[in-house]
Amino acid sequence: MKTIPVKLQIDPEFKRLIPSLSDDEYKQLEANIQSEGCRDSLVVWGDVLIDGHNRYEICNRHGIEFQVCEMEFSDREEAKDWIDANQLGRRNLTPDAFRLLLGRRYNRSKKQGQRTDLTSHQNDGKSTDRTADRLAKEHGVSRPTVERAGKFAEEVESTPELQEAVTERKPILQVKRDLRERQREERRQENKAKVELAAEPSQVFEQAKFATIVIDPPWDWGDEGDGNQLGRAKPDYSTMSIQDLLELPVPTLADDDCHVYLWITNRSLPKGFQLLERWGFRYITMLTWVKPHFGMGNYFRGQTEHILFGVKGSQPLKRKDVGTVFNAARGKCGHSSKPEEAYELIESVSPGPYLEMFSRSERAGWTMWGENNAE
Repeated sequence: MKTIPVKLQIDPEFKRLIPSLSDDEYKQLEANIQSEGCRDSLVVWGDVLIDGHNRYEICNRHGIEFQVCEMEFSDREEAKDWIDANQLGRRNLTPDAFRLLLGRRYNRSKKQGQRTDLTSHQNDGKSTDRTADRLAKEHGVSRPTVERAGKFAEEVESTPELQEAVTERKPILQVKRDLRERQREERRQENKAKVELAAEPSQVFEQAKFATIVIDPPWDWGDEGDGNQLGRAKPDYSTMSIQDLLELPVPTLADDDCHVYLWITNRSLPKGFQLLERWGFRYITMLTWVKPHFGMGNYFRGQTEHILFGVKGSQPLKRKDVGTVFNAARGKCGHSSKPEEAYELIESVSPGPYLEMFSRSERAGWTMWGENNAE
């Protein structure tokens, strides 16, 4: 250990490995060094600074002497592992920084183990298990914690935005959500452009995917065992059986992340859940349209109609202040037509491009598929 007046070399890769201090922590460290001197030695490998970058910067700025402790490493990988192990002893690490450091050590040790096992006829995974057990014991955590940290480190080190989040102590889960939403929005914009540029309607369905799909199926009441239900007007358009509805090309029209709104009557609810599952959507909730007057019925007289809301992938709502019930007058396009308020609600919470299947009329900003063509 000795005092060195010469300038030390800063290796950018080594420096990036060290979690940064918060502004308050840095100010406190600077105040301590100014009043008490640099009590802890800086660690060097030759003339390269390994540990003590903040202290080195503060000492140089204020002309304060410091001591160094010289270390010997066989290569850069050994030096990096020492840096991570040393930083894991800091008390002010955030949970994300701890996971990153631990995961880097685990992944680095796994790679070294794979290199030493190249002469083996078979690697049964025991070397990796021993590595996880050793690090778990060294840092007082469980082996699954070490293994999860390894996956976390791989994700962070492959994503600059996540690296920045750990460095700046941002909530990493929120950063990941923001990244996913940015990727979804880029894909939505690409699909919107495909919709707008398609020369023929058929090309839209061949090229574009939709982030929001509304479906008002032409239900065949015969599926429900009641061919002539009391008080229900006969539809003036062709109907489809449940088997035909199950085969609709909804999966090929939906984007990887998609909302579906499936119009459904009280009587048809069991069929609706079956359709969502076949089309690859998770049922989330049900929206209920309360009509101004009740109609007819064999048992209770219906005054509500529903929309099953399902999600494919992961796509959050644009707003979260909307309830599951809305009141509106009946639609203006004849039998079973839906109110304008429903579409306004959908546009306010779900992103485009929008697709309506079995649409009854044109709607600005929407693509229509398979019109009912009701009179």
